[in-house]
Amino acid sequence: MKVLISHSYFLNLDPKEAANRKPYPPLAPLYLAALIKQELNIDCQFYDVMFDNDESGLVETINRFQPDVFILYDDDFNFLTKMCLESMRRTVFKMMEKVEQPALFLAHGSDASDQAEDYLKHGFDYVIHRNPERVIIDILNNMIANQPVEQRHELPSLSYLNNGQIVHNPHNRKQLDPNKVPMPAWPKIDIQPYRDMWLSNQGYFSVNISTSHGCPFRCNWCAKPLYGRSYKARPPKFIAEEFAYLSRELRADHVWVTDDIFALKPGWISAFADHLEAKNVRIPYKIQSRADLMTEGHVAELARSGCNEVWLGVESGSQKILDAMGKDTRLRDIFQANTTLKRHGIKVGFFLQYGYPGEELEDIHKTLHLIRTCLPDHIGISVSYPLKGTPFYDKVVESMGEKKNWTDSGDLALMYPGKFHPDFYRALHQYTHHYFGFVSLFRRQTLKRRLRRMAGQYRHIPGMIKYKYLMNRYREAPAG
Repeated sequence: MKVLISHSYFLNLDPKEAANRKPYPPLAPLYLAALIKQELNIDCQFYDVMFDNDESGLVETINRFQPDVFILYDDDFNFLTKMCLESMRRTVFKMMEKVEQPALFLAHGSDASDQAEDYLKHGFDYVIHRNPERVIIDILNNMIANQPVEQRHELPSLSYLNNGQIVHNPHNRKQLDPNKVPMPAWPKIDIQPYRDMWLSNQGYFSVNISTSHGCPFRCNWCAKPLYGRSYKARPPKFIAEEFAYLSRELRADHVWVTDDIFALKPGWISAFADHLEAKNVRIPYKIQSRADLMTEGHVAELARSGCNEVWLGVESGSQKILDAMGKDTRLRDIFQANTTLKRHGIKVGFFLQYGYPGEELEDIHKTLHLIRTCLPDHIGISVSYPLKGTPFYDKVVESMGEKKNWTDSGDLALMYPGKFHPDFYRALHQYTHHYFGFVSLFRRQTLKRRLRRMAGQYRHIPGMIKYKYLMNRYREAPAG
């Protein structure tokens, strides 16, 4: 059986990320290729669209290879795919219009789950939703054994068309055994273009890894359709082996751990640090986590294992907004986490979002005050994004217009009526970045870095003035 796997993230169709020039390989499809090899001994072909400008390369590959099964498998571990970007979807549908081989077409990912009927009407035979790996293995087994198609239709987590009507099977609630998840099939991908872009633009090479599936916390805007609120961590010994592979075989200088919550299981991080030390592996890595998990002991073990950067889901400097989001985080947790991480020499990043329902100007000022008080090393800013399948989406869906997804990751459209005009939030996004650049002067830092930040004020001070003016202007405009 010939199986071809690809994904739908075209870096060059996402101007913001193309300009950032920090591409990460599509991790989830590489895990899938390794799993299919392990379970069925099928050596899948893989086509990477990351650096393509359009669908033509994928079309040519499908028509030339003529697979029995084509799997469009988006990278569940990358937040960019959770945004369900319209530019990527349009390109996939163009591809489906041009392929000639009547393979079995499978699609999995946040966007396919969100727009299942659209994918099916454009030629995909099945959309596979939650916990897809075992379902895909069962589909392939069904084909290998020449079993009736009707048996395939009974599998969980499938959407398909039956006489023109869409059928949604109940979702698969069972995750893979974390002890049996193989290392990604790294040899399937040409890693050199990734390394070249990182080295030429950042001066180091970073790759990605996943150590767990799912998140047990209840933030009501965060999408959990792929793995649910359950949490499964892979054994720390296996992850240490992958770190060693990334360092020695891929020659990575840095690792991004893609988990929503890293090292949540008690004792996991200590065992991981022990395994790394036993293997004599020391490679800096960054994670995503929550402020209330940054206890003294936990942070000390993070530092021992090589973690040099922690991004916290801070979201807002207003306790009122945090409570509305279901964050279960107190502002004092954020202040404490910031202090503890810096004391252990770990850089701090704040994820922030504006525009959540109920946010007033006072709440925005509290977020800016939080930035000024904590002086994190990095910030990332977005506006609240309604993701299908979340309580937040259900809350605002009736007030949303025709636009349900961003065109690209820099779109920043507020897709429901906010307190202010949508352009207010775009101006606020720019203002916050310039404000952060300005207040970063007051951080403890080397003289060289301080002088560099002083030189940057030629952009930040005029930028603050410009975007503060635009914010005031758009405050008077109808919210829309």
